[in-house]
Amino acid sequence: MRKFTVQVTVALLACVIVSVGSLHGRAAEKRVTVGNKNFTEQYVVGQLMKQLLENRGFKVDLRSDLTSMALRAGMESGDIDICADYTGTAWMVHLKQEFEPRTDHNQLYERVKEADAKNQFIWLNPMWNNNTYALACWPGFARQHSLSTLSDLAELYRTKATQIKTFVNFEFSTRPDGLPALERFYDFEVHRRTLRTGTPGASLIALKERQTDIAMVFGTDASIAKYGWHICSDDKSFFPPYDLTPCVREEVLKEHLEIAHILNELVYTFPGGGEPATPDMVAACQRVWQNLNARVDIDKMEPSEVARDYLVEHGLVK
Repeated sequence: MRKFTVQVTVALLACVIVSVGSLHGRAAEKRVTVGNKNFTEQYVVGQLMKQLLENRGFKVDLRSDLTSMALRAGMESGDIDICADYTGTAWMVHLKQEFEPRTDHNQLYERVKEADAKNQFIWLNPMWNNNTYALACWPGFARQHSLSTLSDLAELYRTKATQIKTFVNFEFSTRPDGLPALERFYDFEVHRRTLRTGTPGASLIALKERQTDIAMVFGTDASIAKYGWHICSDDKSFFPPYDLTPCVREEVLKEHLEIAHILNELVYTFPGGGEPATPDMVAACQRVWQNLNARVDIDKMEPSEVARDYLVEHGLVK
């Protein structure tokens, strides 16, 4: 009987050693999940964060091609640990706050950072790229109808709505800082018979091929510079700043404090990284992102290649 007891004790001890070793291995393995949305800039920033974190010793699972709502839901459920989201989206969509026109980049960032900390989300330093929504057209259309601002465009819709073909992405057509709110704010209505919606990027293709008169674009879309499209300026400051900012679940950041330093290293490579925003800084950062997006949308490079080249160029990886 004593022999059997010794054998069982040894076996149990072996199991404990294996279990402890396994737990230690998991603890030592630094694993995080990064998420990104479903358009070019997000594919690139997802790869930038993934590759940089991997270079610093993390194992990274990347969940890509998500809508804004799905990405936020993943962060809230704990299925996603890190993302790069936009201050305007966070304030109006996720935090359900009203935007006060003429709130500047710095003010909105601080408000988002403070408010979302209560949800255990830590916003790191922002990239001041203001990837805002905008409405664009070909220069000839703008000249024909004397369009400079969104107020001008609103007046055109009020008088000729049934004649203006408009294309926006589906999410913009429904979200609280999207088309319905824009119509109310500027007092106009897009005729639904001439309105088309599609996946991200479809409106750019439609405008490029002159299948629409007005198209929803983002402030850092490469096509704006390539084709010289006219952007109707937001003269009444309806849209909030949309500054791309790494966001980390507090629980994850407490476990891996170095993540903040690693991702801020990335932010610091962009114009004004880590400093308060200025108009010149925002414009410079928009140009950087237009060029990064152009390498995917125009040069047809993979986002992973674009991210790798950027990280090497700025000395973050070898």
